[in-house]
Amino acid sequence: MNPLLRFFSGIRVFAVFIVLEIIAVILFIGNSYYQQSTILKSMHTTWSMVVRPVHSLTQYFSLGVVNRQLAEENNRLRNELEYLQSGLDSAAVTLVHDEEYRPLYSYIPAEIIDNSINKQQNYIMLNAGSEQGVTTEMGVITEQGVVGIVISVSKHYALVKSILNTEWKFNVRLKSSGDFGPMQWDGINYRQSILSDIPQHSNVVKGDTVVTSGYSRMFPQGIPVGVVDTAVIKRGNFYEVKVNLFIDLRKAQYVNIVNSIYRNELDSLKITER
Repeated sequence: MNPLLRFFSGIRVFAVFIVLEIIAVILFIGNSYYQQSTILKSMHTTWSMVVRPVHSLTQYFSLGVVNRQLAEENNRLRNELEYLQSGLDSAAVTLVHDEEYRPLYSYIPAEIIDNSINKQQNYIMLNAGSEQGVTTEMGVITEQGVVGIVISVSKHYALVKSILNTEWKFNVRLKSSGDFGPMQWDGINYRQSILSDIPQHSNVVKGDTVVTSGYSRMFPQGIPVGVVDTAVIKRGNFYEVKVNLFIDLRKAQYVNIVNSIYRNELDSLKITER
């Protein structure tokens, strides 16, 4: 006899038993709402135990894509806001001069692919370069604040001097009083930086917001930087202000590179960072 036929012949009694059991269970469930509810609940619990971990795992691996999409959307909205803001700022001029207003800045999205925070001179590598329109001396920001300044560019990458670099400083101001001065990292705490040259007569208040001054062509004015922590008199008549930075460069991933549209024109007039 064929081995396959012998196999089916040997299990036919067991197969008939299984079929009858299935029929009995179906009839039993069909005539009992309580049993239907109990079995469906058990099936739902089992299904949840299997599906939920798989769903969670899928969501985790999709976070990178979601974050990238959000960064791109933020960059698009920032560019639109810059355009609208330039229109509001020049509305009075437009009434007497019919020249079309134009934004002062545009923004190029990029992702941090290498970063350091534990040295005295820290640098960041971005995955955007000359092909995307990046050039040296462009500022780099996130929604949390200033990141640094581009110092070197290749076709597809850009090297950024980090805000956590003791050899770089940029101009900021106190939001409440308007007093401004240079900010420079002291190499100690990666979440703090030092604002100096604030006159002694200034009203320096703990918790006051520190923002970019707008005097530098690298950053628009009003970009949040941090909040005042402490202030002490140094060099006679000036405050040295310790500022708690908004940005946490350990966690930063997506950035916007600031393109100052009229930078070359400003450079030709020899306007330099104060």
